[in-house]
Amino acid sequence: MALNLNPSHGAVPKRHVFTVLVLIILFSEIATFELIMVFPALPDMAEAFGTLHIAWTASILTLAGATVQPLVGKAADKWGKKNVVVWLGVVFILGSVVCALATSFPMMLVGRSLQGCLVGIVTLSYSLVRDIMPRDFVPIALGTVVTGIGMSALFGPFLAGWLIDGFGYHGVFWFLAIYVAVLLPVYAALVPESGVRVDRPMDYLGTVLMGPGIAVLLLGITQGTEWGWTSGPTLTCLIAGVAMLAGFVWWERVCRHPLIDMRVLLGRKFGATVLAVVCVSYMMNANALIGPTLFRTPANVPGISYGAGLTALEYAVWTCPLGIVAMVVGPFGGYLSKKAGARNVLIAAALLFLLGMYFGSQMFTVQWQVGLMALTIGCGNGFLHSSNANLLQDALPESQSGVGNSIGGMSTLLTAAIATAVTGTVMSQHVLRVDPKTHSVLYADSALTHAYGWAAAVGAVGLLIALFMKHGRTPAQGGLAEQEDVPLVDDVGATEPKPVG
Repeated sequence: MALNLNPSHGAVPKRHVFTVLVLIILFSEIATFELIMVFPALPDMAEAFGTLHIAWTASILTLAGATVQPLVGKAADKWGKKNVVVWLGVVFILGSVVCALATSFPMMLVGRSLQGCLVGIVTLSYSLVRDIMPRDFVPIALGTVVTGIGMSALFGPFLAGWLIDGFGYHGVFWFLAIYVAVLLPVYAALVPESGVRVDRPMDYLGTVLMGPGIAVLLLGITQGTEWGWTSGPTLTCLIAGVAMLAGFVWWERVCRHPLIDMRVLLGRKFGATVLAVVCVSYMMNANALIGPTLFRTPANVPGISYGAGLTALEYAVWTCPLGIVAMVVGPFGGYLSKKAGARNVLIAAALLFLLGMYFGSQMFTVQWQVGLMALTIGCGNGFLHSSNANLLQDALPESQSGVGNSIGGMSTLLTAAIATAVTGTVMSQHVLRVDPKTHSVLYADSALTHAYGWAAAVGAVGLLIALFMKHGRTPAQGGLAEQEDVPLVDDVGATEPKPVG
């Protein structure tokens, strides 16, 4: 029987709140696990399937996720967020088993496409937390969900290395299948369902225009470097993607039952939040691409001043403060959002990332310097995710919560693709030399400084938007809908007063 978190039935036991929150966090980790644990296995998979296009195992996940997210968000609003999560979990298990048993590369891509259904689980979890948690605890709970991202980012590479070394790449997919198969029944039994329902006709045309439109645009962006930015396939994808999204905006304005209200999507609250977060998160994604080049390039190579010669495991150890700090700062960011406003937390995230971009441009190679950079960016990660979650919930009416959060998640996917593509293009303009035998690329110092500079410029735009943004200046409320103020209680019945406002 699901745990009762409804404050209208009386004071809510803390143990119920934290049990449900832990389950939501553990499930949200899948979004990171299905990427970060598979990346180390790509060389083994490329050899097993004899393909040069193994990167598609990552790309197809993102494309599939972007395609289905609007439909998932709408379904969550109509049939319940927990119900949708449970069914997506079943599809994910099936996809993981297909990947583990794949005997061909196309079969692997089918499995990864099925796994892509849970790419947006974090934003769906934000929406569920908003609906089921006691209102006064929602801002902190939203920040705590970030803990899941931090934990999986911290432990994922080490766990993946152990599984790959001991069981081959199949071990990663069997782990993902077993992890969800064990967690799913407990999640289904104990996590309460959202009571929010929006019983409106499905906007099928809007769904087809938005999800696939994002996917086509992502395809053009992610493959532009390989296909050529002026090639026919790239231009076709980019033009078609933009046209479909423009068509989506037009259709939503005239549709009787739109997928999302344009007054919400383009409003000063939701629209400004998404734009500011997109610009700030660009720095996070750019650093994720530049970091391995900065630290894994061999040390003391003539012609460059960077490079620490780290192995993959050493790189994980040196940069692990990022994940640890994000785990701690996420809930703290939720607390600060509740006390001082989520906009201020987003501003702090932007400033921390800008400082991190400066540290990166100095091309640190000493361990304590790398740790300082990871610490700075880790704090930025925690503040970014917690502020984004709170800003989104306070910008969305209950009737638009599921689809609105899905759109927020899709903007994150698109930002990651754009940041990766642009950063890679900037770096490619500053190649020092290419090894004729291994085809490995050695970048000049200017490649890194320019890439970090571009990232900082985009992030500065996000900072400016946040500074002038009116939304989020007041303490976060965990959503626009007002609920009765009811205190949380501990397990022995002692009450804890709830702050008003």
